[in-house]
Amino acid sequence: MKRIAALLLPLILSLAPPALAETAAPGFIPPTEKIEKPYTNDKCLEKCHGLPGFGAGSESGVLRDLHVDIVAHVLSTHGQKGVECIDCHMDADPNFHPRAGYAKVDCRACHSEKPPEGVYPPDALKRLEAKGIKPPPKEALKAEGWMKTKHAKAWTEKNPAAPFCSDCHTAHYVRKSSDPESTVYRGDVSRACGWCHVDQVRSYDVGGLLTRFRIGAHGKGDLANRYDALECVACHQGEAAHGEETVTGQRCPACHRVPERREGVELASLHIKPLAADQPLSMALRWLYTAGVWGVVALGVLFALFMGFSTLYRKKEG
Repeated sequence: MKRIAALLLPLILSLAPPALAETAAPGFIPPTEKIEKPYTNDKCLEKCHGLPGFGAGSESGVLRDLHVDIVAHVLSTHGQKGVECIDCHMDADPNFHPRAGYAKVDCRACHSEKPPEGVYPPDALKRLEAKGIKPPPKEALKAEGWMKTKHAKAWTEKNPAAPFCSDCHTAHYVRKSSDPESTVYRGDVSRACGWCHVDQVRSYDVGGLLTRFRIGAHGKGDLANRYDALECVACHQGEAAHGEETVTGQRCPACHRVPERREGVELASLHIKPLAADQPLSMALRWLYTAGVWGVVALGVLFALFMGFSTLYRKKEG
């Protein structure tokens, strides 16, 4: 229904008086009754953004999904602290939305030891403090560390593929990394990494599995350091997170060389899907394992067929 409304809206606006065209953005249907301040979460979610399928036409003409799961937001870290939509989207007015949307929220406004100049929303911490909401704890002030990572460098260079905070942590359902429901939960962090690094975390070929098993089976000096190729941050400690020296407490980078370090043994071959360009040995092993496994399967099938026909032939002769 909303898709149909979004398609019909330009036609309605073309027939409407000029004043209406100036106050209603294309792709946005203003409420029948004006919504008065304060713009609380119940007004934002229950009346609009909490409705399943809620969306609006974007500047490019594509329908944008603007639905926010109310329950998931309430259970999130921000929801539990009482942070409201308007605290982040401080310029939002439910009676009028610009076609291009509002200013993009910058998480560094709260999660920095010293928020950068011009960050949006401005004075976020002061406004939250005035509402009685405590600032993020010290361990959540990760912005400065993140700015030193490759992810941040790509983001500052305006690389369209570069991830920002919300790409890993989500925009409205942020949870602590220790929470199994978190998108960056250590036991399932490869899912978040896999949104971008598809070739490294989504390979189910038998050669890749066997290559990984062989490399992962080597002896460790410290048995507490468990190797798991799906636990990306165990090796890419700071680069995969916020620039920390260690995230998991494991010591893999102390002996192995990750792309960000120069000392130690090459670690890149431990990826789930070995790449031919920079990992020729792993790629060769992967190919040999694949050929060997399917060769054994083919021989087994041929042997079974041979034995079956031989038995049938002997019965006929007997």
